[in-house]
Amino acid sequence: MLYQSYPQAERAVPARAAYMTLWTMQQVVQRGTGRQLGAKYPGLHLAGKTGTTNNNVDTWFAGIDGSQVTITWVGRDNNQPTKLYGASGAMSIYQRYLANQTPTPLVLTVPEDVVDMGVDSNGNFVCSGGMRSLPVWTTQPDALCRQGEMMQQQQLQQQEAKNPFNQSGQQQQQQQQQQQQQPPKQQEKSDGVAGWIKDMFGSN
Repeated sequence: MLYQSYPQAERAVPARAAYMTLWTMQQVVQRGTGRQLGAKYPGLHLAGKTGTTNNNVDTWFAGIDGSQVTITWVGRDNNQPTKLYGASGAMSIYQRYLANQTPTPLVLTVPEDVVDMGVDSNGNFVCSGGMRSLPVWTTQPDALCRQGEMMQQQQLQQQEAKNPFNQSGQQQQQQQQQQQQQPPKQQEKSDGVAGWIKDMFGSN
């Protein structure tokens, strides 16, 4: 051996940003436009992203397993539409590529300052429970979930105020209508005995 090169690399983005990006791309394969690929390789936890340019001229797919990043493209040399999408064109090529390889699972390590937090159906963070959990890059998860629960309460109050079947809202509306229908009260006299005499005999 005359020469052996050892690759050297510097981190271009923070580990937390890289984790969040890869986790999101895993959701594409798990439940998004690439779920057909995820159904065929459920144990690999692949990450991916489909892409389709205007008028279906180009279709792209980026696939990531535990050791390789692979980009596939489908298009015409005359820049005409392909009648394909990223999931039906480029991803099918990547799927055939994996069939002839031995892909490795993509296992992500959660970095510091990334925590799983529950979210409700409106996208608010909650301190417990929630519709599903999402990784969040934060150093103050408790403050973030309390803020989210305050937003949730405000949204519920706004919905109740707009609800035409809300009893408290109906009572307030009825009270306002009754007040409008009642004749205005006569102003009480404050002139004492002189005012009483004027009321009896007139002011002249």
